[in-house]
Amino acid sequence: MQNVVAIFLALLGTPAVAVLLRGDPPKPKDIKENYEKLDEFLGVMFTMACKWKNGKDVYGEGAEALKKGEIDGADGYKDFVKDLQAKNVKGLQRTCGFIVGEDKKKCRDGCAARWNAVAGKRDECDQKCEALYANFERSCMSKAENLALVYKQKAAKQAGQKQCYEGHCGEFPMVWMKEDESAMKKEVGEQCKKRCTKDAIKSSCAKEWAAEIDLYVANVHSECAEASGVSECFDKKKKDTSADYDQCKTDTKKDCGSAFDDCKKKGNTDNTFKDAEAFCTDRKKMCMDQADAKCLKENKAAINKAERECEAEAKKELSSCEDKKLDKMEKEAEGKCISKKTPTCKEDCQGSCEVTKMNECLMKLNAKDDPGKLFCTDFWDMLHTSSEIDPVTGDPAWKA
Repeated sequence: MQNVVAIFLALLGTPAVAVLLRGDPPKPKDIKENYEKLDEFLGVMFTMACKWKNGKDVYGEGAEALKKGEIDGADGYKDFVKDLQAKNVKGLQRTCGFIVGEDKKKCRDGCAARWNAVAGKRDECDQKCEALYANFERSCMSKAENLALVYKQKAAKQAGQKQCYEGHCGEFPMVWMKEDESAMKKEVGEQCKKRCTKDAIKSSCAKEWAAEIDLYVANVHSECAEASGVSECFDKKKKDTSADYDQCKTDTKKDCGSAFDDCKKKGNTDNTFKDAEAFCTDRKKMCMDQADAKCLKENKAAINKAERECEAEAKKELSSCEDKKLDKMEKEAEGKCISKKTPTCKEDCQGSCEVTKMNECLMKLNAKDDPGKLFCTDFWDMLHTSSEIDPVTGDPAWKA
């Protein structure tokens, strides 16, 4: 399996130095130590490259695509990364098959070249090749499935990190990027200094009032409607609309009653089957229901019209009253807010970003084993074991 590591490192996008991992086994004893050191070095390099390809590099490509405008917003970034991860898994599965197809043939050709004259040895070597690559294919495909799980674990870890950041310092995302705790706390101090100026506190209070004003508008409108005569005007007009509604009900009741009598007369219900009058009764009920709906609709329209007319007549007084009341309420609310916020602003601001707790939260997540590193180390072990060659015979050294 001389090309296994070279192919995998090429897949991972690492330098071509990887091809040095497995050639013919070194024979002189005096270079054994140097060979083992090279082997160890390449193992570390493979693990680093593997982690980069399946970790930061995935998100780095997403960030670059976002920067270039190739994807749109957080959802686009998330979909891009998810798609790239899926492609990596598929690519790994394809490479597993490619390695088996290429290297098993080379392994058997090597057996033929070395043991052509010794049938028993050649068969034994062939069996080792078959067993080695059957095991390798199973293991390699399993690793591809594990890579998908690694991505899920990484996503869960990132979600946990987001909770640490937003839960303990959600108001100052610029603090998250600082290199150490000292720099983070310094940044919090700078942000709080800006937040606690007179103008900043006043602006903050103004925003609070803007968020709360809708709670008071209805009451102010009601009070001003009373004071400006709108309520009195509306009460008068409402009496007229009520009278019209009552008249509508009376007229429709009379019309439906006449229609009912006419139905009975034309149907000669007194001298025919008993269900004939029931038909007229049903028609009368339907007539009354339709009439009620018509009267209610007309009454509601009349009330809305009366309200608009009254407000239009007292528009200037109503608007002036509302403006004065709301302005007064705003100034009072702003004064109370500023008086409350000013003495404790810095303390409250510092408390909104608990740097130490945030870092402790992140440290707990980082203390856990890195799934990416474990995956890559395990992958290297599989490649390394599968690539070993018996220094005496040149046959695969792998054993089941």
